[in-house]
Amino acid sequence: MTSDLLIEDNELRTIVSEDIMITQDKYGAIVELAGRGMAKKAIARLLGIDIKTVRRHLRRADWQSYQRCVIKKRLLDDYVDWIKGRLLEVNYNASVIFQELKLMGYSGCYETVKEFVAPLRRAYQAENEAFVRFETAPGEQSQVDWGSVFVWLGEKREKVHIFTLVLGYSRRLFAKGYIDEKTTHLLAGHEAAFQWFEGYTKEILYDNPKTMVLRHDVATGEVLLNNTFKDFCSHYQFKPRFCKPYRAQTKGKIEASVKYVKRNFLAGRRFKSLAHFNQELEKWLLTIADERIHGTTHEKPNVRFLEEKSYLLSLTEVKPYCLIPAVQRKVSQDAMVNFNSNRYSVPWIYSRKRVDIHLREGNILILLEDKEIAKHKLIEGKHQCVVNKEHFAGLFKASYSKGIPTPPQHDPRWWDEVTVMVRELNYYEQAAQVERGLKSWQ
Repeated sequence: MTSDLLIEDNELRTIVSEDIMITQDKYGAIVELAGRGMAKKAIARLLGIDIKTVRRHLRRADWQSYQRCVIKKRLLDDYVDWIKGRLLEVNYNASVIFQELKLMGYSGCYETVKEFVAPLRRAYQAENEAFVRFETAPGEQSQVDWGSVFVWLGEKREKVHIFTLVLGYSRRLFAKGYIDEKTTHLLAGHEAAFQWFEGYTKEILYDNPKTMVLRHDVATGEVLLNNTFKDFCSHYQFKPRFCKPYRAQTKGKIEASVKYVKRNFLAGRRFKSLAHFNQELEKWLLTIADERIHGTTHEKPNVRFLEEKSYLLSLTEVKPYCLIPAVQRKVSQDAMVNFNSNRYSVPWIYSRKRVDIHLREGNILILLEDKEIAKHKLIEGKHQCVVNKEHFAGLFKASYSKGIPTPPQHDPRWWDEVTVMVRELNYYEQAAQVERGLKSWQ
């Protein structure tokens, strides 16, 4: 059976029609056989049609030729061109389109708009996904992501987080398991991958994990990095790039690599410990992952890597990154923080605030909510003070101005008391005569 949709008053009504058109001769056969007393099921079986078709034609007084259903004009027809032009501007949001259509006089329901937008959104997503998988030059880009999975470690089923990095050109893969995805293991995973490949690419593509990104403005493309990860990128001099939020499929190479590790390496496996897990993973990377014929490049990753290796940034002149966890302190009332028995100034407006202290290459960085508010050279010895005079700019002026009280300027009773009373001149002459009379009487 097939269904034709008739749209009337913005409602869908289904009209069911027979695949095989009932000819006039077949209609006549149905009527004649029924007149002889043959059962409807027998007629349907004999003529090779549905019993419902037999019943429907027996209810009719005469044969009727097939008529194609005419689709009436839909309520959305007047707005189709506008909708198609507007969809990209509102990120294919059917709810926004519906709200704006109502302002334009549309009287239909939201479901109609939603059904109209859905295939257009799918087509747009498919079109955009088509250009996501692009090829990069040797040593140009790698991609990083985490994958998590429950595996048997000894007699317990534990969750393991797998740090994965794939080189964009050769598709050579590195992976290592950790107990979590915190910053310490994130940076350790990078350095382990750099050592594995004996170098690293000029840029690395990521999703938007909180261990790296504090804020990603979709409109402007501006990315605010976590200070620790920003310092790590600066240390190794590579450029981090981030997918648009909710568009993780942009890094398709690493997404496929994470799935490959899970489906191939982990299938039916159990391990003695996390250390054993990583030992077996290294063997798998060398003997299986490196030796396979990649589905996109149609070459072995380790063979293609021979071409890419010379383009990687070298590790020979870069020392391993030293991650020193942040220390939290409370700024004193006099705008100083204590660290290793020495005191360092911060801008006075941050007095009594809680701040994080980081050590970076001989400097002490003082951060408030990941914003750097002060920086000093780390000093040796104890009981010393390091003061930046600019941190106290405006403090004394503010204190002085606060110390001079300002009297109320709008007290109506004050003005009644101090206003000079104005009288006629003869009032003063009369007062003088009274005063002279009193003196003569005395």
